[in-house]
Amino acid sequence: MYRVRLDTVEDLLRQSLKPRALRQEYGLPHPLHRFAASGRVKDNIHADVILAFLRDWTFEEPGTEIYKTAEWFLFDSEQGFFLCCSECGIDAEKLRSHLRQFR
Repeated sequence: MYRVRLDTVEDLLRQSLKPRALRQEYGLPHPLHRFAASGRVKDNIHADVILAFLRDWTFEEPGTEIYKTAEWFLFDSEQGFFLCCSECGIDAEKLRSHLRQFR
């Protein structure tokens, strides 16, 4: 659907370290756009926090401290998760419900 032209592998690696800039430059949708409460995700530090915890929960080994921390934030946090979602325009209940399918 979206095609990004990068001249070299180095360009790809450099751009992958700055996902927010990559999305802005090439008009890519935010990874959490399906969960936007008002149709648009605010690409800010709060969205970055959610994405970081999602990455840790997905790629870290179950049982590690990083994994357990991410799992707590995504499923058990009563304030931090909802605050981050609210600040970046994400429907927290919709996202959490979606994540429970993969738990």
